[in-house]
Amino acid sequence: MIDVYKQLQPALKAGETCVLARIIRQTGSAPRTVGAKLLVRADRRTVGTIGGGLLEHEVLRKAHEVMTSGRPAVLEVRLTGDDAAASEMICGGNVDVLIEPVSSEDTGAASAFQALDEMTAQGRRGVLVTVLAEGRRGVLRAIVTETGRVIGDAPERFKAAGVDPKQWAGTRRFALETTAHGAGPLVFVEPVEPEAVLVLFGAGHISTFVAPFARAVDFRVCVIDDREEFANAGRFPNAERILVCPLTEAFDRIAVTPATYLVIVTRGHIHDRDALRVALTTRPAYLGMIGSRRKRDLIYAALMEEGVAAEDLRRVHCPIGIAIGAETPQEIAISIVAELIQVRAGGGLRTPADALLLSDTRSARGAVPGS
Repeated sequence: MIDVYKQLQPALKAGETCVLARIIRQTGSAPRTVGAKLLVRADRRTVGTIGGGLLEHEVLRKAHEVMTSGRPAVLEVRLTGDDAAASEMICGGNVDVLIEPVSSEDTGAASAFQALDEMTAQGRRGVLVTVLAEGRRGVLRAIVTETGRVIGDAPERFKAAGVDPKQWAGTRRFALETTAHGAGPLVFVEPVEPEAVLVLFGAGHISTFVAPFARAVDFRVCVIDDREEFANAGRFPNAERILVCPLTEAFDRIAVTPATYLVIVTRGHIHDRDALRVALTTRPAYLGMIGSRRKRDLIYAALMEEGVAAEDLRRVHCPIGIAIGAETPQEIAISIVAELIQVRAGGGLRTPADALLLSDTRSARGAVPGS
């Protein structure tokens, strides 16, 4: 989601007119779900994807028409029948795609998308409300912050359309609605989530693969290690931030929010334990630690001896990553990033530390091995 809107911002600042396409309704099986988006630049370059194949072909064709006419449209694509079969689109679903021109001359759009960009970068949530007003001849847009502030098109325009954007403040799901008992304009409600930030504790071999994989799927990456020869831009060109400091001191220099993903992959058990001890005092979206079940049980036992609650330890994903039989650093990195994606998407997720039996952990108490 974020990359499309982030690419839109510089285009608007440069005075460019773009076309934004978003799936607003989906039934049956389709390659992408509601909220998927595609940005078409003035030079016909694209950012994002609606789903490829016949669907994307039709959306691009309509987007070029919208670019020329300056009029928004809702494209209804039926991924069934002979056309879909001929194009090997076997999904068999139906989607409606809102295709809208976005211009720097549209001050309401510019302010709404700028607010969206700033909010996500600052770790704040909100809602993007899009109204197809005036018989679909125009589009109204507004960002509604968590506090109910409305940023975008003029309030009187929403009032004339019979829409109060504030009613969707705090919404955390996509919605396509009509007002006035179905007689009013079509309203698409899109929750805006903060950018996901991955913090890697440890700049070793595995992290050098996790970082680019995570960045490729839109995680902002921060790498932390106390060794400058490991934590540097040469090894981590995709990292937005690199901190060279003791791992536990790093928590004084980073902000852990509900959009932060903490991955502990240091060079040894003691470093993992020390980082985990402090990490457990925060509330990130995800907390994972590399290691075998035996290593995990030893570290957990030591922390419980110090007074760490078993309930807190259940928040930790350890062994880290999705079980795919990974062995090489590259494979392990893929399994870790796959789990991050799964958590971010809110999908069916194994319970963190699902194999942790407190009785086993207590029986494993003893010295935690060093690195």
